[in-house]
Amino acid sequence: MKEQIQKAFTENFGAGTFITITTPARANLIGEHIDYQGGYVLPIGVDRFIFTCGRERKDKSIKLFSFNYNQYFETDVEHITYQERYRWVNYILGVLAEFKKLGYNLPGIEMAIGGNIPVGSGLSSSASVEVSVAVLFQKITRIEMSPLELVKLARRAENEFVGVACGIMDQFSIYLARKDNALLINCKTLEYKYVPLPMGSHKFLLVDTKKERNLSSSVYNSRVKSVEEAVNIIRRSRDIAFLTDLDDINHYKKELSEETFKRALHIVEENKRVIAAVRCLENNDTDGFGELMYQSHRSLKELYEVSCEELDFIVGFSKNLDGVKGARLTGAGMGGCCLVLLEESKINYFISEITPLYQNAFGKKPEFYPVQPVDGALYQNL
Repeated sequence: MKEQIQKAFTENFGAGTFITITTPARANLIGEHIDYQGGYVLPIGVDRFIFTCGRERKDKSIKLFSFNYNQYFETDVEHITYQERYRWVNYILGVLAEFKKLGYNLPGIEMAIGGNIPVGSGLSSSASVEVSVAVLFQKITRIEMSPLELVKLARRAENEFVGVACGIMDQFSIYLARKDNALLINCKTLEYKYVPLPMGSHKFLLVDTKKERNLSSSVYNSRVKSVEEAVNIIRRSRDIAFLTDLDDINHYKKELSEETFKRALHIVEENKRVIAAVRCLENNDTDGFGELMYQSHRSLKELYEVSCEELDFIVGFSKNLDGVKGARLTGAGMGGCCLVLLEESKINYFISEITPLYQNAFGKKPEFYPVQPVDGALYQNL
């Protein structure tokens, strides 16, 4: 697909030298909805990609072409504003706006962008775009920026320009992921380390529900607000920065509403599951890791309430199929993808068995993406 995006660039902007940036999708193995509460997360970069081709212009125009939407957009560096009509544009303009806030003199730029990360699947296509544009701009302008500075800038683009209160995991993992490793991130301190994945005969399979996530942003923001409320209540009696600073939330159950307590309980317990999952990987305990995946999904369904019938169907089916070790939703939820850990030899059987059942239940066919851990943008673009 890279060649198609490169061809689209020359067709729209003419021949000549330009830069191509490759950024992967991400799948979070465990640790969902806790990055914005300073928790531990364990994502990987996966082999679905955004390709961004671009170069500097001599004027101050910003000219953008989306291969996937077959849409063209044009503005200039003095008029970087939110676009209601072309939503895809905002993930690009948001990054440029952040560079502008830092005092950089924005050159004109022309860019073609596209890829094979399914939009709305929970694989962070938006963060992949943001990171790709940040890396492209950095290379065009030869700006020196540390990895964490770039990651934070890309996150601010989504928080402040796009308006989604995401944590830092998506941009972090898309930039810094390493092949055949998971990335353990402490979202409070931003310390991280690589955890080798002893996959053996197992593989990760992403099952896309193909469910439209029309309410995902509003649900996401409401969950963020709910856990912030819990933090503020607990701070009346204890000095904490995040819910993940707590070992036990039950002491505060009477102080929280039933709903807020459920949200907080998920945060605290999910954080512990991540550390337990790392120990399983270090001990080559695939069964233990898979069980933690199931526990995580149950918590996301019952406590955080961000699952849906389609995701629950896939997880329920997985539990009853020989060769499957674990399954859980990955991403924000309310649709998107389910991550399944299973014997590689069972993938075709899994697909053939679940497809007619799922189609009969929901009137649509799921998509399947066998994936492997790949390098993030930092290492893709050496």
